[in-house]
Parts: sequence; structure tokens; C-alpha cells
Amino acid sequence: MTQDGQTNNARERPRRITHRTAQLPRASRVLYRVEHYSSLPGVAISIVAALVCLVAVGAGLGFPSGWVAGFEVSASAITLAMVFAIQHTQGREQAATQRKLDELLRALPGAAESLMMLEEAPKEFMLNVEESQRDVRSDSVDGDTT
Repeated sequence: MTQDGQTNNARERPRRITHRTAQLPRASRVLYRVEHYSSLPGVAISIVAALVCLVAVGAGLGFPSGWVAGFEVSASAITLAMVFAIQHTQGREQAATQRKLDELLRALPGAAESLMMLEEAPKEFMLNVEESQRDVRSDSVDGDTT
């Protein structure tokens, strides 16, 4: 803790992410951490600075063909890995959010429980729900203006 009673976020951050991901399988834990740390501003600034330095050195050396090929392969590999990491973590978070919303629907009296698991319902059912919600919205808007 600092003198003003606040904790030092720089020291707590690694412990929090470790604690939050401890129960995940190893692959999920690695992907979650890659996505978490790659989204930090310091990491982005460091990567941009490193790229600027590499371009400057490459320009000074006349952009050797081996460097260009290595950069292209590295950029493609990193992009592919990041797509998988981001997709994995967003999928987990979206599924967790959906389960929380389903629990809220189950707990609220008068809520339409048929909306639970709507993301897995047939397209016709989703269109019917959308139409009925549109009718309710238009009825409430029409009722407010009169």
C-alpha cells in the first residue's frame, strides 16, 4: 500500500490475473494471459517502438531480403496467434455473460423464460421473438405519445 492508502496496481496486476485464471485449463490460461497482456498500453507502445527501430536499422542496411521475409512470416504468425487468443477469450466471456443473463431471466418474476438460451433457438423462433418485442416497443411508444 502507498502512503495514501491505495494499493500499488503494478505489483497487484500479475497476482490478480494469475488468481483469475488459476482454475482454467492450461491452454485457456495461456491464451487468456496472452490476450490480457497484449492489450496493455505499455506493450503496444513497446512493440511500436521496436518496429520503428527495426525499420530504421533495416533502412540503414538496405532492407536485406532475409529480414523482409522474416518480418512477413513473423507478422503473419503473430497475427494468427492473436486471432485465436482473442477469439478464445471472447468466446469464454460471451458464454459466461449469456449464462448470467439466463440466470437473471430465471430469477425475475414475469420475465419470459422462453428467452433463455435464445442464441441456440431456431431462426423462426428468434424472428417471432423479435417481432413480438417490436410490437411491444411500438405499443409502448404509441402509448407514451397519446
